[in-house]
Amino acid sequence: MSRRLNRCMNTQDFRVLARRRLPRPIIDFLDGGAEDERTLAANRAAFDDWALLPAAMNDVARVDGSMSVLGQSLEWPFVVGPTGMPGLLHPDGELAIARAAQNVGAMYTHSTMASRSIEEVAAAASGPKAFQLYLFRDRGMSLELLQRAKAAGYDALILTVDVQVPANRERDRRSGMVIPPKFNLRTLFDFALCPGWCWNVLVRRPVTLANFTGRRADPGVPLLTFINQQFDPSIGWRDLEWVASHWNGPLAIKGILSANDAAKACDHGASAIIVSNHGGRQLDAAVSPLQMLPEVVAEVEGRAEVILDGGIRRGTDMLKAIALGATACMAGRVGLYGLGAGGSRGAAAIFGALRMEFERDLALLGTTTVAQVDRSRIRCAPGVTR
Repeated sequence: MSRRLNRCMNTQDFRVLARRRLPRPIIDFLDGGAEDERTLAANRAAFDDWALLPAAMNDVARVDGSMSVLGQSLEWPFVVGPTGMPGLLHPDGELAIARAAQNVGAMYTHSTMASRSIEEVAAAASGPKAFQLYLFRDRGMSLELLQRAKAAGYDALILTVDVQVPANRERDRRSGMVIPPKFNLRTLFDFALCPGWCWNVLVRRPVTLANFTGRRADPGVPLLTFINQQFDPSIGWRDLEWVASHWNGPLAIKGILSANDAAKACDHGASAIIVSNHGGRQLDAAVSPLQMLPEVVAEVEGRAEVILDGGIRRGTDMLKAIALGATACMAGRVGLYGLGAGGSRGAAAIFGALRMEFERDLALLGTTTVAQVDRSRIRCAPGVTR
């Protein structure tokens, strides 16, 4: 395994290795999007619309990628995005990703739908951490999670607002990775082809919704089904104010795509805007975050930090987003590719590779700090008009 990890030089290499080690349903759960997956593809394609403009003859012997993001000093402008149930990929799950983020000077985000609890991760990693929250129909359940995160020392709160109703993820429906799971003979055969994964995930440490351990659902209703039924399509801007009043700290709202919504988020208590379409896993044919980033930045006008989430795979992707006005970048799948490829070692290796890319590309751009990466360093790619 060490030799194979050592041959991974970039995010795509880790993704390929992870796909070799995981059962097909888990691969589809990790890689898939909604419906025709047009938004999933657009998130990556949007970066091809932009080209970087390097500056020559600048002293780049020393580069410094450090930034203040969500009230925390990071060594480079990267936030690990929240992802549900990483334990499906490897038993180390969130513990591995949080430790890797700490070691590479990034911020880690813990998901409400995690396979390790709020408290477990807080005890395992002391680096900058945010907690990602959903507003459930039972507001008391959401408030309890918020208070647990505050008590455990999480530095920021991220409210996700783009899961009003369950998405149509057809890959998962075909494989049975739905709520509750509905596996067929083909799916079970795919699992059987990966005995190491079966031992680790089904026997050694079965995956659970760790933040809800001990919570009782209605009689006869599985816990996962109960939690899925708690997503509230009626949430509104007043709910953001309610969250802000209970958190009293850095608060980001994730799932914003329009400039108008970004302005409203600022008006109702958000200190950061995460421009995101949930990785192409909710509304298919939605605009890409990078496409909307300049409009959001112009509308916010410094009232809030703006974080770009969606499609980040390379250091140059990060530079393009920052040049277009992003304070920092967020990615969820990146850490999962590393985790799937090699557990804790894989997670550490993929974040290390991405940071090395970013700092190398920062120098190749002729810049030494993130502040120098501005609109003067980017142009529309040939054939693209804006």
